[in-house]
Parts: sequence; structure tokens; C-alpha cells
Amino acid sequence: MPRADEIPSASFGLAAGLCLIALFLALREWYERKAREPVLSPADNRHFWHQDMRRRLGVGVLLAIAVLALAGSRIEPRAAGRANVLFVALWFLVLTLILVLLGLALADLLATRAYALRHRRQMLRESIEAIRQHSQGAAARSRGQTDEPTDSADSRGPE
Repeated sequence: MPRADEIPSASFGLAAGLCLIALFLALREWYERKAREPVLSPADNRHFWHQDMRRRLGVGVLLAIAVLALAGSRIEPRAAGRANVLFVALWFLVLTLILVLLGLALADLLATRAYALRHRRQMLRESIEAIRQHSQGAAARSRGQTDEPTDSADSRGPE
């Protein structure tokens, strides 16, 4: 069993690590937002607004877990020979916040997947339309329905 004076220093290390991860994620989110194109479609604006909110909330939850872990290491697990209710409640809150963090990650994954599918469908529609226009132009040229004069040097071929 670890010594009692090692637990606060380990909790401090855990809290510091979580704070550094939160700082990294916050900076990454900020850089991504700054690098985003200024003019987006309404659907893209809505997607990125929700993404920014989810990720900011995730950073806040990480910081809350860090603070609670640090505070939880200072509370005795047993008080008067019984389980300390404050200790149990605090660590239950930490567990709940971890589940919230997992839920945010899942929501972000699903939203990113929906965003990618929407853009993939749009690219497919654009490709199909370009192929359709190209084939209609080729069919018109093969029938001789072009805007170019038919007696040009290029249309006669080699002599």
C-alpha cells in the first residue's frame, strides 16, 4: 500500500497532467478555429459551432476532473470509522465527469462522421454532374451539334 504522503504528490501530478492536456486541447481548438475558412455554408457554420462548444466543454470537464482529483486526495476516505460521505461523493462526481467526457467524445465522433458523409455526398453529386455534362457534350459533338464550324482545318483531319 502506498504511503499516505505519496498520494497527494501523485494526485498533484495527475492534476498537472490533466491541466496540460486541457491546455493543449484548448490551444488546438483555438488554432483550428483561426485556420477555418471565413465564409462557410450555414450547415458548416452550424457543425463547427457545435464542435467548438463540445470541445470547449471537454476542456472544462478535464479541468474540473483535475481540480476534483486534487481535492479528493486531501480528503480522508474514512471518518469516525465509517466511509466519508464527502470522499465518496467527490469521487462519484469524478467518475460521472469521466462518463460525460466519454459522451462528448462519442458525440464529436458521430458529428464528424456526419459532416464527412455530407461532404462526400456533395462531392459525389458534383462529380456525377460533371460527368453528365461531359457526356452530353461528347454526345453533341459526335452528332455534329457543336458551336464550331465544321469546315475548320481541325475538323477535316490530315490531308
